Amino acid sequence: MARQPVVAGQFYPADAARLRSAIRSYTPEAAEAAPALGVLSPHAGYTFSGPVAGRTFAQVAVPDTVLLLTPSHSFDRPALALWTGGAWGTPLGEAAMHEALTEALAFHPLTVADDRPHLPEHSGEVVVPFLQYHNPQVRLAVICVTATATREQLKQLGASLPGLLADCGAQDALIVASSDMSHESGFRALEVVNRNDALAIEQMEALDADGLYEVCRSEGITMCGVLPATAMLAAVVARGATEGRLAARATSADSPMGGGSYVVGYAGMIFR
Repeated sequence: MARQPVVAGQFYPADAARLRSAIRSYTPEAAEAAPALGVLSPHAGYTFSGPVAGRTFAQVAVPDTVLLLTPSHSFDRPALALWTGGAWGTPLGEAAMHEALTEALAFHPLTVADDRPHLPEHSGEVVVPFLQYHNPQVRLAVICVTATATREQLKQLGASLPGLLADCGAQDALIVASSDMSHESGFRALEVVNRNDALAIEQMEALDADGLYEVCRSEGITMCGVLPATAMLAAVVARGATEGRLAARATSADSPMGGGSYVVGYAGMIFR
């Protein structure tokens, strides 16, 4: 049974035509798309993070297979929860599962087949329409990374992915980590977000999975998807990435609906 959307009409338009129009408005016409090994994409409401996601995916040739790594905002186990429940529905239609890749991940020693963390989680759902917009034939495998995942588990998962993808005939797959950046409140919130996001972006540009994990811990950076981003970084390095590039960056204060004393940062990163 397909996963049904839970934040359509809240985070993004529930009507297919309006959703397609919104994504089109965030997508620069002059952007040149090229293959990539990995992407970091935000997952807030489109009013806030849609422009960053749009500018990022406009520069990526989305392949037929995407491995989507998401955080969990409500579950803390299992550490690596694999979705096995069928296609993901959005207003743009159903994104089918890549059955061979999902089956291979089900036999991975670190993952557990468990749909429960995925059902209420918005962080993957808001990314999928961008993938469908750029490639309507995209097929997915989805892992929800919860708070109990350790750094070693994330690095081991990442290191194992090149061989696993090749075995499934998905060696050209794109690995997408879903994450917003810093979340801060107070009269200095924007200043703190800009400082902390720069520190995290620096580590991602350096392709340093350990560095990203450590700087978020040592500096108290509230990057909600640091765990899936750590796994993605380990994976793209294992796949031979030589470049981590910032494609777009913003904060909730840039949105017409932003402002106030609570600020969230957003970044789009491309890894090749």
